[in-house]
Amino acid sequence: FRRDASAAPAFAVRVRPLRQARALAANANGALGVPDAVAFVVEPKTGLRLPGEFCVRGQTSDCAPLAGMGVRVKRIAGVGVKVYACGLYVHPKQAKQTVGDAHVGRGVADVAGDQKLFDALLHDSSVTKTVRLTFARDLDSAKIADALSERLRPALGKDSKSLRTFEAYFDGVKFLKGQSLTFSADGGKLTTSIRGKQVGVIDDAKMCVALFDAYLGKNPVVPGAKKSLGEKIAAHVVG
Repeated sequence: FRRDASAAPAFAVRVRPLRQARALAANANGALGVPDAVAFVVEPKTGLRLPGEFCVRGQTSDCAPLAGMGVRVKRIAGVGVKVYACGLYVHPKQAKQTVGDAHVGRGVADVAGDQKLFDALLHDSSVTKTVRLTFARDLDSAKIADALSERLRPALGKDSKSLRTFEAYFDGVKFLKGQSLTFSADGGKLTTSIRGKQVGVIDDAKMCVALFDAYLGKNPVVPGAKKSLGEKIAAHVVG
């Protein structure tokens, strides 16, 4: 992640005691596996914390690091309102395996801005992808569900069973400031966790692509998170 030398550090990392680390892990991932010690990374514009790494399939080590971070800002009456801090998790090793030598010898900045890199990550189901949203304000989940459904519907169709299942997760749910919503795509299955509890798994590779297209596609909802992830991954695939 780049920052101005005169600016405050983009990341403030704190390693919590084991009990607190496990509590964070549970909030981040519900039933999914996490390491014994987890570092918080503070998103500077909101002051909200994101886990420094995220594990799936019972992993307890070599988990995906926080590779991209940014803030979702929505304009209301001409004023930018911070909605949530966004963390993107992709393991550089998996990214390297996916793209191979396609970008070797290119400049990091050039690769980081190349949509082909993101498309490769999007469409390879063997690349585990996680997005963690930590809310900066109290929010009715219907607003989040509607926004995501609007992105998913063109790809899945309005009569999609997967989409109906997904939308049902949010019935009657309200997020308070600091609470989280997490999506993980692994092997063509989308796992959703609300406020730290896993609420369901949808076996639909097309849905995984459609959801993560909202964050890694040509028109990302959090451009800063995509940009910083691109820089992180590019540094691992150019050499």
